[in-house]
Amino acid sequence: MPMLRIIADASSLILLAKCGLLETVVRFFEIRIAPAAVEEASAKNLFEKYPDAALIANLISQGEIAVQDPGDLEIPIPWSIHPGEKEALKLMLRNKGAVLATDDGKAIKAARFLHLPFIVTPKIVTELFRLKKIPFGKAKDSLERLGIIGRYSPEIIAEALIAVMEAKDG
Repeated sequence: MPMLRIIADASSLILLAKCGLLETVVRFFEIRIAPAAVEEASAKNLFEKYPDAALIANLISQGEIAVQDPGDLEIPIPWSIHPGEKEALKLMLRNKGAVLATDDGKAIKAARFLHLPFIVTPKIVTELFRLKKIPFGKAKDSLERLGIIGRYSPEIIAEALIAVMEAKDG
C-alpha cells in the first residue's frame, strides 16, 4: 500500500517537532515541503534558539522530508496569504491525492475554498494513535503539549483528547 503524501507548511512541521512526533510522522507518511517552509522552519540562524529547527533540517538532509519547488502556479483565492502557506497550496495543486498539513487559519480557509483536503496537527496526533503508530500516553502528552504551544481553542484540543480516549476504549 502506498504511503499517504502530506504537504506540510512550516507551522505543522514545527508543532510536530515540538510535541515529539515529527520523526514518527516521517516514518509513516511521505512528507513534502516547499522551499519557503525550509527557510521558515529550519534556517541555520534558528538552531540556537529553536532546537526543533535543527531536527527539521536534519530530516530534510537525510531525505526524510522532501523539498519540492511549487513552480509558478497561480492560486485563485481572493485574499492575501503568507508566502509559505501559498507555496504549500501550490504544492497541493501539483500533488494530487496529497493532504495539506496546516494550522494556519487563512491556509485552511484557502484549502476549503479550493476543495483541497487538509489536516491540522491535533488530528494528525489522533490519527497516529488510531492507526496504532503511537501509544495512548504519547498521544495524550502530545495533545496536551499542543494545547500549550499551539494556537488552538480549548475545544479543538478537548475534541482531540476525547477522540483518542474513545479510540483507546474501542
